[in-house]
Amino acid sequence: MLQRGLASADGVPGSASTKVVVTVDYDQLTGALRGLGRTLTDDQLTPAALRRLACDAEILPTVMGTDPAPLDLGRTTRLATPAQRLALWLRDRGCTYPGCSIPPTWCDAHHVLHWCDGGPTDLGNPTIR
Repeated sequence: MLQRGLASADGVPGSASTKVVVTVDYDQLTGALRGLGRTLTDDQLTPAALRRLACDAEILPTVMGTDPAPLDLGRTTRLATPAQRLALWLRDRGCTYPGCSIPPTWCDAHHVLHWCDGGPTDLGNPTIR
């Protein structure tokens, strides 16, 4: 509690009071399917408990691939991950620069909206060139 208060110049906490990393399917969270969310310590939380925690938490949605590997990372990381590169290869099938036909494995991942300008490292923002 003291760290949160001291972290802000005016003494008002500027960070979320709860930071819990939970893996849960969207359909389970919304109640469309039955199931539990799992924390990093393998604790299980009901969807109702997750929604209560989310009321006062910093929420960072992560879309998971089949490995499961995070594919949408928001602003938590700048460079594309290997899982994101694979997803870009599968999606774009090669360079997206007009007129370029090099294969995807020869390409680099770039942000459409540059990261330094606030662009997220999400599959909707990077492209391969």
